[in-house]
Amino acid sequence: MGNLIGISTGLVYKLTNDRNSMISKLREFSPDGIELSFAKPDYLFRFKITAENQSYLKSLKFVTIHAPWKDISYGKNEKCYKTLKAIEELYCKINAENVVFHPEQIKDYNVFKRYNFRSSIENEDWRRKANNVKSIGELLDKNPDIWLVFDFAHALTVSSEEIPDYINRFRHRISEIHLAMLNNDLKDHWFLHKYDCQKIRELMENLKGIDVPIVLECVASNDGELNLIKKEIKYIKENLN
Repeated sequence: MGNLIGISTGLVYKLTNDRNSMISKLREFSPDGIELSFAKPDYLFRFKITAENQSYLKSLKFVTIHAPWKDISYGKNEKCYKTLKAIEELYCKINAENVVFHPEQIKDYNVFKRYNFRSSIENEDWRRKANNVKSIGELLDKNPDIWLVFDFAHALTVSSEEIPDYINRFRHRISEIHLAMLNNDLKDHWFLHKYDCQKIRELMENLKGIDVPIVLECVASNDGELNLIKKEIKYIKENLN
């Protein structure tokens, strides 16, 4: 039995900003789970899930939420409280298992203790500070209630050599894995199978045996690229199982 494989709604963010439509598009590919991603708080506030989509998400093997990382600072401020309350309500409504945050936006980790959901941070890409094993380790040591979403693509942009270190050091703190391709030249996360090579396969070997959900974060530029989802899932299963 291999890892559960889900898809982020971010995969279709270029095709629609209606998250109910996003869910419908991803549903066609029969994922094990879905991660609802909200770049900005306003997207979260405006989201009214349909009864059909709520029922569908609750039927999946796992559902997660990617908290806003734009126009937000997580700390002692009203916008933060409103955002986290909206996340908590959605989390309960869809039986979610995890909420992932970008550490760049977090000013006070204690604010999460007021809400009923599991909180995780992810390692950032080359453009932000919390982007290596040392910095992530310091944050997790200071905040023992926080989990880690290991972002494979982000790690690639900083140092592929650190990927085994992330796994060895934080194996028991990892709540899920984000999987995609990213480098300093790509504007968006891309399909990993398009960059297949011995090096990528060797790096993916490090992910074997970690029994947590995998979430695809590649981005389709148009409807024609949606067909790549099936190839991506097949590629991941072949290299992780």
